[in-house]
Amino acid sequence: MNTKSKALLKKMSWIIVSFLLLEAIIITALVGLNTLSQYKLDITSTVLLENITNTFTHLGTFIKSNWEEKNPFLIIGTIVALVYSLYANSKSNSKKEGWETEESNTYHGSARWGTLKELFQTSNFFKKSKESIQTDFKNSLTKEEHS
Repeated sequence: MNTKSKALLKKMSWIIVSFLLLEAIIITALVGLNTLSQYKLDITSTVLLENITNTFTHLGTFIKSNWEEKNPFLIIGTIVALVYSLYANSKSNSKKEGWETEESNTYHGSARWGTLKELFQTSNFFKKSKESIQTDFKNSLTKEEHS
């Protein structure tokens, strides 16, 4: 299997996984709405979880019956999930520019210690001795006491 076919297989698997995840969310929302419409104020978390479990146990029957009834929420939700899965996975392969491709310094996505030159740039930090920092701190405390 060459590199292109591996990349295509990886991309297709991510499309399928994201679509199935979105479809599961849609089905869970539909079951929640159906349960809410059936039980109204008598709904409990136990009843809701039982209905969700029952639906995912008999998933083929649920999808078939909703498809035959032409349930617009399932049909539109499925189309949106498919389009979003295709869009999101095709966009992830686009070429990145600017700060997104920081390959020379690898600031994004990996950690490293900064060099002295990077740490003590005069535009960002001032290099001071320990004694001068301590005297500045003591002076700031005495100023606050006198105020």
